[in-house]
Amino acid sequence: MHLRTVLCAQTLLAIWWTFAEHQHLIDSLHAFNHLENVKTPLLSTTWQILGPFQIGTREATWGADPLEYQGGFRALEYDAQTRYKSSLTNNGVVSWSLQKAIIKEAPGHGKLALEVGFPKVDWAFLTSIYGWAALQYQAWARGTIILDSHIRRTVILYTENVLEFWIDNKSYFGGDVYAFRRAPLVLQLDPGPHRIDIRLVRDVRYMGGSREPTVRIELEAQVSKGGLVALSDKLVVSDIVDGQLASPLASIPLRNEDQTSIRVWSVRSFDDSVNVAMIDNLSLVLIAGQSRPLPFMISLRDRAPSSFSFVVDYSFINDQENRSTQLIHYQPKQLTIFDPHKFSFLHPSGIVSYAILRPPSLETCAKRIDRTFPIMVGLHGAGLDADSDLVRHTLDLVPHLCAWVLFPNGVTPWSGDDWHNWGFADVEAAITAIPVWINNVRWPGANADVQRWLVIGHSNGGQGTWFIATHRPHNVIAAAPVSGYLSISTYVPYQFWQEFDPRLNSILQSAMNDYKHELLVQNLVGIPIMQQHGSRDDNVPAYHSRRMSQLMFQTGWASEYNELPNQGHWFEGVMTTPVLREFYRHALANSPNKSQLCDEFSLVVANAGNMGPKCGLEVDRLESPDQYGRVEVKSNGTVWSIKTSNIHCFHLNPASCLGPDSFILLIDNQLEQFRIDCQDTNDVVFSRSVEGLWRRSKASSGPTIVERSGRQLGSLDAILNTHGRFCVVRCGHGTFSTALQIARNLFQYFGADVEIVDAPSTCASHQGTIIRVVLSFPSLPSLVERYPITIEASRGILIRDVDGKERVYGLDPMVAALFLRPLESEALELVVWGSDEAGLRQAARLVPMLTGVGQPDFIILGKECSWKGVNGVKAMGFFDHSWNISKASFFA
Repeated sequence: MHLRTVLCAQTLLAIWWTFAEHQHLIDSLHAFNHLENVKTPLLSTTWQILGPFQIGTREATWGADPLEYQGGFRALEYDAQTRYKSSLTNNGVVSWSLQKAIIKEAPGHGKLALEVGFPKVDWAFLTSIYGWAALQYQAWARGTIILDSHIRRTVILYTENVLEFWIDNKSYFGGDVYAFRRAPLVLQLDPGPHRIDIRLVRDVRYMGGSREPTVRIELEAQVSKGGLVALSDKLVVSDIVDGQLASPLASIPLRNEDQTSIRVWSVRSFDDSVNVAMIDNLSLVLIAGQSRPLPFMISLRDRAPSSFSFVVDYSFINDQENRSTQLIHYQPKQLTIFDPHKFSFLHPSGIVSYAILRPPSLETCAKRIDRTFPIMVGLHGAGLDADSDLVRHTLDLVPHLCAWVLFPNGVTPWSGDDWHNWGFADVEAAITAIPVWINNVRWPGANADVQRWLVIGHSNGGQGTWFIATHRPHNVIAAAPVSGYLSISTYVPYQFWQEFDPRLNSILQSAMNDYKHELLVQNLVGIPIMQQHGSRDDNVPAYHSRRMSQLMFQTGWASEYNELPNQGHWFEGVMTTPVLREFYRHALANSPNKSQLCDEFSLVVANAGNMGPKCGLEVDRLESPDQYGRVEVKSNGTVWSIKTSNIHCFHLNPASCLGPDSFILLIDNQLEQFRIDCQDTNDVVFSRSVEGLWRRSKASSGPTIVERSGRQLGSLDAILNTHGRFCVVRCGHGTFSTALQIARNLFQYFGADVEIVDAPSTCASHQGTIIRVVLSFPSLPSLVERYPITIEASRGILIRDVDGKERVYGLDPMVAALFLRPLESEALELVVWGSDEAGLRQAARLVPMLTGVGQPDFIILGKECSWKGVNGVKAMGFFDHSWNISKASFFA
């Protein structure tokens, strides 16, 4: 052995004699004695476990770890005799325990599976009272990674089903909750043992509620060779149909596994079968440890090849003359044009996404008089890729539908954010890409009506069906939500969150208003709906569909509901039951009479930025963003009478008039009448004045910087409405790891492209969302004069409330903030600020990543959030339509 190895072993031996009960160190010592023969990172066989402790649905993002009150799990040492307070166990205390992991090792990497449960807890009793919320808990696990090396190495760490962990007392948040394996952590480790503390969080959404409530995580550590790595298994390339690519757009994820930034210069063909080139001929920079998608174009030169190869050229940023290459091989699928096949397109964020497309049957549909068919959008459930056989062949039993069958991917197997901002943008982009596909492949058949959609979906896709139908009633001609849930807060109630002020609860719930389809049910009136659910579904209980059916009935427009006796959540043919087949056929052959539906209708709006029109009326802005807006319309053909609630601005599209050439508009019993000319091609805009009166104005070229509108609307997750890649700006020393974490999480959970820069000017011409990572007290001028949140070195963070009162926070340790600011062209900037590094880490946790967390427009965090969760918040709330703090905001 080398002297260093001997000394490390002797150190471990001394620790072992001092703490004999630390079984994981015994494992480590045993492994370390064999380092000469083992060339792999070793993972502990035995893990120290402490828990369980109470946690609510998606609450962990806010902190809410009771051990933080005692300095955090990282400050505790194993002691089988020590007791800790817990509300879940007998006598209200828990103690340490030991748990064996299943270890799998191979040359160059080590892998383990650790399943933790707490059988002594009376889960059945808790569940009988609190339901599935009682099956969610948190705990901690401690183990060791040992690096067999004589020098510092780069280690790639995959953390499946893990949200948060610490390695050698350094915090990492985000992990890989859904086991995407898209953006692992890139570590620089010295030889020897490294302690890893993992926060175990049980979440019924992805772990289930029908079995023993255990948490299973998987870790995998690999020694890296450094440099650039291309993830060929996640390459996005269209299928070849009838000898031609369905689309020229392609993408491959890249990862920088070195300690120096890497610049990608070009993508080029390696053989003579294809042409390959970068889309915009601009180089791509990946900082150390970063993963990014590389978009490029590909075309066939002659015959369709059975396989092809291409090369990525790159260099290290500090040595740009010496270039290296990554060679990628690919075997595309060869299909006929009538098979369900993959075609690619651009997501609004600029990344390349894909969907599965099946064009209408030429045989069956050629006899139809109409030669333009609607889009049949099929939304997959959580954990599935659209490219899987399960999704591709969902509708094989109904091959002759006169519709364009489209299965969007939503970018990720969890459709980004449950088919909402990010995932729904992918749906709309896929729909609008169909005419491009028609031109690319020279399709000889019927055209696509991209304005008319039949939407169907299963499970999470069923929930997504509710979202699309409630937010795009103008486009949806029919909908079939199958085994779908109402909303995330109804799926698993938020019962077990830490206690907090009722005003805070109101803000949290308001931040998720757009997800609550049961409160948007009025928007479904006029849309034919077929619900289906298995009576024995233990994944999404049939209650969700039964309740929505009841709510639909109470609107006066009942849905059809088909409950399948003794059927569970999924079975073969679940989307092609006889009832659904008949519904598809009828919906595609018949459209509802919209002229009658527009005689009397209602519109409920949670977020005007996500809401489409109904009968030509579209809401642009709410008065207060923390409550729903409502519009009720009654028409006798010549007069439209409108009543509004919490509406600040709306517009009418006269071209959508279904009645006479003109009509009179009456708003909220106001004496002034407005005549609408249906021949007018311009939108007619109505805004409420300061005096509360409605005024008519012509549609402008766009809102001013002080008018919050369009993509800027919504809660903190409005940043996902980006048009173009994200740009993360580091402001101050000590922000590197936080900026990298934000970029990693955006790529992991959304597949988003993120550029990390040091100078704000680098993003000056940027059209996408800017995330500014700020440490300490720099100057942050805003584009909005008298923007209500400022940062001052002498006082901290200042907020001017709706009454003009100035509130000051920020000189205490671990004070942190997140808040939105407007940019030009409806773009957004998210400021992530910390008074110190611990505060900055706390703020970065709340950058949107998982659904159901409930982040409003601005949040000021205190140190106590780490154990109290939301109850440690100093201030939070919303901005109104003019970027002022809303009246319902909270200040401690």
